[in-house]
Amino acid sequence: MTPLLSLGPHIFQITELNFQSVKRSTEAKWPAIARFGNYPGRQFTGFGEDTIDIEGLLFPEEFNDREQYEALRATQAARRPVSLLGWAIGSGAAAQLFGRVVILKIEDTQSRINRLGQGARVEYSVSLAPFQDGGKPIGLFG
Repeated sequence: MTPLLSLGPHIFQITELNFQSVKRSTEAKWPAIARFGNYPGRQFTGFGEDTIDIEGLLFPEEFNDREQYEALRATQAARRPVSLLGWAIGSGAAAQLFGRVVILKIEDTQSRINRLGQGARVEYSVSLAPFQDGGKPIGLFG
């Protein structure tokens, strides 16, 4: 299988640990500054957090990917930044570096509960933010 996205050691593919959407948000801060006797002006004061949200849908009983999904939580618990890579469409060899990120939040909704109390259908989201460690960011966050 061709990888679609890599988050540290986690490989997202069509079947195992797949995702349905990637949402990217960037923010520039331009607060209104009051001016005496005139309309407020805007001044650039810096950047906000550039976040990425990955949303997916898993069927663990069919594709046996529950363990891979739960491994994302272990990476989050390790409290270490990881690299985020996305592969170019049509070429499994060319990857685009987003940069180093931290996992802020992992959420899921499990439905079609089986006899073990686990969901046979798992809708999930993973929220990421760039890891800025005093230097210039790399990749698409730069």
